[in-house]
Amino acid sequence: MPREVRILKIEQYGSETCELPPSSSFVLVRVPVRIVGEGAKGEATFHYSIGPFVGRETTLALRADLQTTLRFRVPLELFRPRERFAVEVHASGYAGPEKVLWTKRWEVAWQGKAPSLEPIAD
Repeated sequence: MPREVRILKIEQYGSETCELPPSSSFVLVRVPVRIVGEGAKGEATFHYSIGPFVGRETTLALRADLQTTLRFRVPLELFRPRERFAVEVHASGYAGPEKVLWTKRWEVAWQGKAPSLEPIAD
């Protein structure tokens, strides 16, 4: 009898943070995630998008019980109020179409001179 193939899942385990370092033209965004479930070790890729701009893809190791932080450098000129910011993690190395493992969307906000992200209900 064939065994059911299981895949690891990704979930956010803390609050995302945004930081505008002094004299910088980039907003630093950090999203803490953990990988849960049972499955074979593998790789995934992740990227962000803000408005029509899509950031570069980065590799993420998939391993059960791994906690890590997804980090992004977003050009300041793109980090405008009410702009949509999204993160997607895709499984790679599987036969067939690429599988989306996790996605999250926020709306950019500014509190004075501090950048932040407000969650968007899906």
